[in-house]
Amino acid sequence: MKKICKKKLLMKIKNLKGIWFHIIGIACLIWFLIRVVPAPHRFQYPCQQISIPIALGYIAFWSILFHGLLRWIRKVKLRTSAVLPAISVVFIIIFTVTGIVFADNYFNYGTSSEPWDPIPKAPIGTPQGVNPGRVVWIWNPDATESNLNGYWWKTENNNQMVIDQMFSSGVQGLTGTEDDHTAWSSLFKYFNQVHGYGEADYQTGEKIAIKINLNNCGSPIDYINGYVKKDNDRDASPYVVKTLLRQLVNSVGVEQDDITVYDASRQIGNWFYDRVADEFPDIHYVDVEGGADGREQAQSSSEKIYFQDGTIRTLPRCVVDADYLINMPLLKKHPINNGITLSGKNMFGTFIEPVLVLHPYHESGQNMGNPAPQTDLFAHKHIGKKTLLFIGDGTFGTLQDHRTISKFDMYPFNDDWSNSLFFSQDPVALDSVMYDFLHTEGPCPNEGSQNYIHQAAEPPMDTYDPENDGEFLSESLGVHEHWDTNVSIFSADRYLGPDNNGIDFVAVGVEYVHPSVVITQPSENKFYLNGNEQSFKILWRYVYSLPITLVIGNITVKAQVNNLTEVDQMKFYMDGQLQHTDEEVPYEWEWDQPSFSRHLLNITASVNGEEILHAQRIVWKLF
Repeated sequence: MKKICKKKLLMKIKNLKGIWFHIIGIACLIWFLIRVVPAPHRFQYPCQQISIPIALGYIAFWSILFHGLLRWIRKVKLRTSAVLPAISVVFIIIFTVTGIVFADNYFNYGTSSEPWDPIPKAPIGTPQGVNPGRVVWIWNPDATESNLNGYWWKTENNNQMVIDQMFSSGVQGLTGTEDDHTAWSSLFKYFNQVHGYGEADYQTGEKIAIKINLNNCGSPIDYINGYVKKDNDRDASPYVVKTLLRQLVNSVGVEQDDITVYDASRQIGNWFYDRVADEFPDIHYVDVEGGADGREQAQSSSEKIYFQDGTIRTLPRCVVDADYLINMPLLKKHPINNGITLSGKNMFGTFIEPVLVLHPYHESGQNMGNPAPQTDLFAHKHIGKKTLLFIGDGTFGTLQDHRTISKFDMYPFNDDWSNSLFFSQDPVALDSVMYDFLHTEGPCPNEGSQNYIHQAAEPPMDTYDPENDGEFLSESLGVHEHWDTNVSIFSADRYLGPDNNGIDFVAVGVEYVHPSVVITQPSENKFYLNGNEQSFKILWRYVYSLPITLVIGNITVKAQVNNLTEVDQMKFYMDGQLQHTDEEVPYEWEWDQPSFSRHLLNITASVNGEEILHAQRIVWKLF
């Protein structure tokens, strides 16, 4: 009898499962609204991590169910015709993925830090290079397409001709010469003279190894399909590498067989290889596996690097056998303790064994005054001491992590990609300048993220012995200085300059400057909850970018004007209707009207009653 009753009860529950679907979906939605909307930080609570996918999946269910109704709405041309399908896509893609967790703007593998302001024009260390302490910054907004067609690395999104011109300007500006051949000759002669080889130019048969940054080709899944995978993660630009190879082969006269492009800890994906090897098939492309056509596996040498924390790593043969290295870092932030990944960290792929074991030392090195692994790398005779040239690739920069490309709002970028290249023979000066760009746009909230630059500029006694030969690093590896933001970014006076033992800053590209209105909030392809920019986590990966700009709740719309001082008014329009006029900096409008739709946000700057500049953005706003 009991079995029969139990069976009937189970049948009733089974028949009511559709009702339970609605009850649970509605309950989770209400729980989200009453708990999270008033206090967005509750997104991170375990109960919300469970309820959010259910609630928003429930909304997606109804959105799809009413798809037929929406076709009718579209026929009568109501403005909300496309709302629910798009929201459905957003909810399904973002909120119903297994393991989703909302997080802060920055995620840390350590303690957070308060924002800080660098002290400008206080140089430390000793400038290096044929022109000591010189860093050349080349900017040309035509280097890339502002509105990308697919992945950033596609040919149609990069202007090879412009990048070639930028590169020529860079090596010539660094050496103070008027042609590429003479510029490279000057670089080689300086290097050889410093190393005790006399004033020798490049000699036929000498080998050059180029360290590129492929850090995002190394997750566990990537090792399965890394050669063929396609994503928008920021790694080495095939176009910047190609223009370097053109310089070496065509201007210097280096045989292709004497050049190696490498990352010993990552794979060289087909997306990169195919776009470089089409012109340079005889270059050696060396990676962690050698698991694809044209790729060679990194081979161990007998040389080691002895890090200050006791870690020992083996150098690859392509590095040890090279007569010169070229270090090509990217303009990137890094999520570990809100750090950066510039020319120092780019050399983490210059040893055979895994990088992960160095992370504790790297984290410790982000405390001011502590030893840092980047300084070990700069100081090693086969790594930093063998580097002929440092080339910073800033065609696309990242501002929250080391993979997600972001547009820069600051002058002169004007809400466009950073479109920059940096050149120096002084690694400390180069990283200082690239750091200042990231911090000014970012900022970098952890002061310790620049500790390794200080360590390299003024190395403490008896600390760094990367060859383990008893000879500790005792001399400066370069000059460190922060710029003065009150001086024009195109002025050499942004830094103290060579006459005052500071960075010799050379800026190229002022002819491309134009006034502009920039919408600084909401940013393109970002997600905001009650005015705060949010990131989220899918499995192990934090995501900072969406296919659309999505705002839930109220938001303060912010705008700025670059390269124009006499602005009478800033006007904020939504869907062609004037919403607010602001006559004073900061230019802001509180967008608090409820909505469940797509809107065109337009902001204009008025001078003498005439609207002369404008910026616009498509924004999806819910609630």
